[in-house]
Amino acid sequence: MFLLSPAVLSAQEMEKNITVDEAISIAMEQSIDAMFAKNNYLISYWQFRNFKAELLPSVFLDGTIPSLNRALYPHQLEDGSYKFVRTSTIQENLSLSINQNIPLTGGQVSVQSQLQRIDQLGDNKYTSYLSVPLSVTFSQPLITYNSLKWAKKIEPEHYEKAQKQYLIDVENIKIKTINYYFDLLVASVNVDISNQNLKNATTLHEIAIGKKKLGLISDNDLYQLELNMLNASSAIIVAKQNYQKKLLAFSNYIRYKDFYKLKPVIPHKCYNTSISFEQAYDIAKRNNPLSNSVKIQLIEAQRDISQAKASRGFKADLYVSLGFTGSNTKLVDSYKILSNRQIVSLGIRIPILDWGKSKGNIKIAESQYNIVKETVEQNQIDFEQNLFQYINEYHDQNKLLEIAQHADSIAGLRYETSIKTFIMGQINVLDINSAQIERDNAKRQLINEMYSSWIYYYRIRQLTLFDFENNTDINLK
Repeated sequence: MFLLSPAVLSAQEMEKNITVDEAISIAMEQSIDAMFAKNNYLISYWQFRNFKAELLPSVFLDGTIPSLNRALYPHQLEDGSYKFVRTSTIQENLSLSINQNIPLTGGQVSVQSQLQRIDQLGDNKYTSYLSVPLSVTFSQPLITYNSLKWAKKIEPEHYEKAQKQYLIDVENIKIKTINYYFDLLVASVNVDISNQNLKNATTLHEIAIGKKKLGLISDNDLYQLELNMLNASSAIIVAKQNYQKKLLAFSNYIRYKDFYKLKPVIPHKCYNTSISFEQAYDIAKRNNPLSNSVKIQLIEAQRDISQAKASRGFKADLYVSLGFTGSNTKLVDSYKILSNRQIVSLGIRIPILDWGKSKGNIKIAESQYNIVKETVEQNQIDFEQNLFQYINEYHDQNKLLEIAQHADSIAGLRYETSIKTFIMGQINVLDINSAQIERDNAKRQLINEMYSSWIYYYRIRQLTLFDFENNTDINLK
């Protein structure tokens, strides 16, 4: 059985205040969501690096050192008959090549140098070298789909979208932390309210006992006050249980590793920065990854049409290789006497009959483009409406928060007045209960309005990737 040490038990009983900003900072560093967001961005970063590498020259060294071949091979004699002849050779092959893709045409240029050596084994030993000091090769698909050309249009948009999506994910971590924080804060306030209610109920019950002895209070009111005290005791147990659940959920999300019992602090600030829809929408069009998604979807749909059209008609592939080659039994001499090396080929493919398959593929691609275009337009409309709604609710929330703050103050004063009046014998128990319920509800409503104020502001931040307090874009750090 595992037992906690006294030091650990002591630490667990200690409370540590934590603000919502501190909670956000911890979540940004330690939460699982933060790890996922960072690694998803790194995946996109390296995918883009790999794409950029395709546009740069690549250098390869290939070789076979050595290749031993001892086998029987058929050999045709002068009379047309065959007999098996034993071959015993060792071959070495080494080549150095530099390859460069051509995005504009989809072709490739390669500069290569090769050296091959053959050693004949057995009774007739000899060595021969074949050299290709320089060979320039150009391969070019003609009248075909150029994937690299389209990739140059799409991949930068993908990477820019990934950068913005990372910032969106970061803002979402902040929003989720705020959700957990205010859930814990409400639970903490409920514990405080329950403790205060029990304290007040006990005091009122003691006062009521004294009043009963003097005949200043009825049995019904005394029983009601005793019931209030019992209900307050029960409410404390329920409130503490709920607080422990919320504390566990909050600590697990931000991955808080200390043994301190966290105590959330009521935020001293709420966001009331003036935000106009026109300003926010212009910023969102620039910053939100939706703009990149729109471009990517439209370009990819156009690419599919281009690919369908290219697959329909005449195709040709051009291959040209020019260089020098030499051969000799000595390595140095194989580079002295060189002859031209020329290879040219042109491959063609002409579709004669495909029963309308190519035309069907084009029509499918065009229809898909129309679907994408309409979907993109609707997504833009939905985004605009959501942003408009959030901004309106954000400004309304500031008014609701002011009302809640005033109501909390009034409800607290009313409850204090009702207690004093009861002590003076000028108010009944039902009025005290009503004042207490209104005070508790006003306090909870104030916390809820604070929560809504934070959430609406951070939702607008997430949609626009803009810090309206500091009037600056939210960028990668």
